[in-house]
Amino acid sequence: MEKKFPKEVEQIKKDITDLKVQGATNVAISTFEGMKIFLKSKWGNDSIKDLVKSCIEVGEYLADARNNEPLARNGILFIKEKSKNLFMERINVREAQKRMLSFVDEYLDLISTSKKLIIEKNVDKLISFENILTHCHSSTVVSLLKGIANEKKRDSFGVVCTETRPRFQGRITAKSLVDARIETVLIADGAAESFVIGRGSVPIDAVFMGCDQFTRDGYMVNKIGSWGIAMAAHYAGKPVYVVTSLLKMESTISATEIEIEVREDEELWDDAPKGLDMFNPAFEIVDKSLITGYITEEGILKPGDLESVTRKKYSWLFENNLTN
Repeated sequence: MEKKFPKEVEQIKKDITDLKVQGATNVAISTFEGMKIFLKSKWGNDSIKDLVKSCIEVGEYLADARNNEPLARNGILFIKEKSKNLFMERINVREAQKRMLSFVDEYLDLISTSKKLIIEKNVDKLISFENILTHCHSSTVVSLLKGIANEKKRDSFGVVCTETRPRFQGRITAKSLVDARIETVLIADGAAESFVIGRGSVPIDAVFMGCDQFTRDGYMVNKIGSWGIAMAAHYAGKPVYVVTSLLKMESTISATEIEIEVREDEELWDDAPKGLDMFNPAFEIVDKSLITGYITEEGILKPGDLESVTRKKYSWLFENNLTN
């Protein structure tokens, strides 16, 4: 029998699957908003065990709405780990509810703090770049670019961003940068590689990309088109940096086990001729050999250093003995 959830939770799920909620951070925030809705409306005669179990089920239901969203799924691991202690304390269900709400807020604070630290710890290491190319939209990348521009007083600094078809997320990036008075060039996706190798209207010094997930050994998943851009940069001897919180690590699976989200054909062509086959992957894997470094809340890391640093900072991501 299919599990039923509150209508507000079902609406959040629909908004995520319909892409009204986009971006790893927003998906995570929406997931935890759903958990808050449950916690504020569902408690009383249930046992603490039932409360925790049901809350986690709500979280997993939302976090699994799309394939490539470990930031939300890792938050569920965080809640599981934190809630273990509730079973050993002499508290009532009302108090357990308050504790669970505080755990949700704690994880959201972790996300917010990690994004701030990415800027604070790394801007001064990146101010030598004059023109950066970025692909798709990442709020963290945009914040980092604004930080670099502020540090350089906007002198000799510009950004090239891709339009990112078919949903044009790159326009969000472009508008944010223009609003911040950063010199910005918007290009077609297909022009990105030419720009990277030096055949565009602006010379490119480096590529910055966000990511939706990355593996313990340094492979990352980002918007389709990212691999070609990274390969062009590799060919041209330009650095490729992935801007991400360590909270997006997939701690249990390898790159070969990642299931890439494939979207509806209609997103490419809603009135396509009959008999036309279409394939619309939303993301792709970028090999670790093409990545110069990860710009994180713990500084700029080589792909091979991600696991050890993440283990030290977020040990609960690697816990095997989690609450069921």
